[in-house]
Amino acid sequence: MHTEVDTEVWQIDPMTSSIRHVGGFEDPVVVVVEDRPGLSIAIAEVCDFLRIRVEFVADAHELALCLPDVQPIAVLSESAEITCKTYDLLMVVADYDPATPMMMVIKDEPANRGALDAAQKLWQLTEVTRLGQRPGIRALIDFLFLAGRKHGGGRMMPI
Repeated sequence: MHTEVDTEVWQIDPMTSSIRHVGGFEDPVVVVVEDRPGLSIAIAEVCDFLRIRVEFVADAHELALCLPDVQPIAVLSESAEITCKTYDLLMVVADYDPATPMMMVIKDEPANRGALDAAQKLWQLTEVTRLGQRPGIRALIDFLFLAGRKHGGGRMMPI
C-alpha cells in the first residue's frame, strides 16, 4: 500500500501555538558531469528510488553555471584518466564549495592517483571519493546518504 507523503512544512511556535507555512521539501540533487551517458545510467534507478534528482552537464563550464542554482548534495564524474577537463571540473567545484562531496570514477593507476591527490590538496577539496570502477549499489547509497547529511538535505524517506 502506497501512501502520499505530505511535503508541506509548517512551523508551530510552542509559546503562542501559532502556525505558519514555511515551504516544502525539495528533492536533493546530484550533478553528473559526463559527455556521454554511462555513469548517469548506472545510478539512475538508485537515485530515483531515493528521490534524489539527477542533473546532467557535459563539462565544467556547464557545471559552473548550474551549481549556484541547483545547490547539489554531490557531484559525480567518470573519466578514463586525469585530463585538463578533470582539472577544470575540480577547480569549478572548489570555487563553488571545497566541501562539496565528489565521486570521481577513474582508473586506479599510480599517475591518476597522484594527479588527483595533488589537485585535491592544491584546491583544498575535502570530500573527494575516488573509485576505480562504477559504484555498486551499496557504495552509491553510502556516498549519497553521507553527502545528504553533510549538505543538511537528509530527510526521512517513505518505504
